[in-house]
Amino acid sequence: MARLKYWIWLSCINGVRPLVKYQLTKALGGPEKLFFASKDEMLSSCGLIRPGEAERLTDKSMEEASKVIGRCEEKNISILTLQDADYPDRLRQIADPPVVLYIIGRLPAVDELPLIAVVGTRKATAYGLRMAAKMGRELTAGGGVVVSGLAAGCDGAAIQGALEVGGAPLGVLGTAVDQVYPRQNKWLFDELRTRGALISEYPPGMRTYPSDFVARNRIITGLSLGTVVVEAPIRSGTRTTVEHALEQNRDLFAVPGNADAAVCAGCNDLLAQGAMVATCGADVLRAYESRSELFSQAAAPTVLPIPIKKEIDKPEDIVYIDLTDEMEKLPTAQRDILKAMTRTDMHADEIIQETGIPAPEALAALTMLEITGYIVRSSGKRYTRKDRAGRK
Repeated sequence: MARLKYWIWLSCINGVRPLVKYQLTKALGGPEKLFFASKDEMLSSCGLIRPGEAERLTDKSMEEASKVIGRCEEKNISILTLQDADYPDRLRQIADPPVVLYIIGRLPAVDELPLIAVVGTRKATAYGLRMAAKMGRELTAGGGVVVSGLAAGCDGAAIQGALEVGGAPLGVLGTAVDQVYPRQNKWLFDELRTRGALISEYPPGMRTYPSDFVARNRIITGLSLGTVVVEAPIRSGTRTTVEHALEQNRDLFAVPGNADAAVCAGCNDLLAQGAMVATCGADVLRAYESRSELFSQAAAPTVLPIPIKKEIDKPEDIVYIDLTDEMEKLPTAQRDILKAMTRTDMHADEIIQETGIPAPEALAALTMLEITGYIVRSSGKRYTRKDRAGRK
C-alpha cells in the first residue's frame, strides 16, 4: 500500500502526457522517487517533459490519492500498476503504457488470449452497425475476446455482438472508470460490470478532457493482437487508433465498404495500403490459427442461438421466430422491448412510452434487434416482432 499511493498520485495528475509519466518513472526509478524529485531533476531526467508538465508534478498533495483509494474500495474497483505482476505484458511493451489501470469487472489473462480490437465511426450506417455486431459475435464464438472503446456507433455494436453470444468483452474508457459516456450506452456499461470488464487509466471521480479519448485508443490497440476497422471516413478519430496499431506493430484489418460511400473511404484506403481484408470473424482469427496456445487458453463462450427462420404460412416478409427461451437471454432493454411489442407496426415512440426505457437506449436496442433478426422495421419508424401471433 505504501508504494501504491505514489502510483495513484501520479495517475491523478492532469495535464501530463502518459509518455512523460512513464519516462519519468523509468528514469528516476519509480513513482516514489518522482514524487520527491524537484522540478529541475524532472527536467534534466526526461528530455520530452515540458516545463508546464514539470510544474504540475510539483503538486505533492496526497489528498486526491487517498480519496481515490477510498472510492476504489467502496466501488469494488481493482487497481493495477506498472510494477504489478498481473499488469499485461502486451500493454507494458508499448511506448507509453498507462502507469495505472483501474478496472471494474474481471480482467482476463490478457497475454494468454487472442484479444481483438473492433473499432469504427460513431456515425455508423446500418451496414456499419450490422458488420460491427457480426464481428463481435463471430470473433467471440471463434474463441477471441473483443476489445473496444464503448463509443456510440461501431464500438458499442461490437461489444453488444460479443455479449449476445455469451462473451466477456473489454471496454476501454476515455473517461474516469466510474463515468458512463455516452449515456445512451449505459446498459452496455452495466452489462460489462458483471460479464466483462471496464478499463481506464483515469481514477474514479477524475475530471477528463476530449484529448483523453485519443489517449485511450493506444490502450485498445496495446491490449490487442490485431485491430479491425469496421467503418470509417478518411478523416476520423478511428484513424488515431490505426496509427497506434501501426506504431505498436499490431495487425490491421479493415472491412470493405461501398466504393462511393464517404463513410467507408477510410476502410477502403486502409485496404489499398495493405490492411488485411475482414468480411467476417473467421478472416481475422485465421491470422492467428498457428498460435494455438492462445485459443487453448480461451474459455469457450456460451454461444446463444441466433434466431432461425421457420418456414410456415406468414404474411409477405414477416418471418416468425419462437422467442420463448431466447428472450430471457437477451440484454434487459431488448427483452423488455420484445415483451412490449404486442401489436404489429408499433411506432418507436409507443415502444419507448410502454417500456419506460430512455429514448437513446431504446433506439439502440431496436437497431440491434433488427440487426439480429428479432424484429422488422417498416416506414415511419414502425416495428413488428417476428414471432407467432399471441406468443410471448
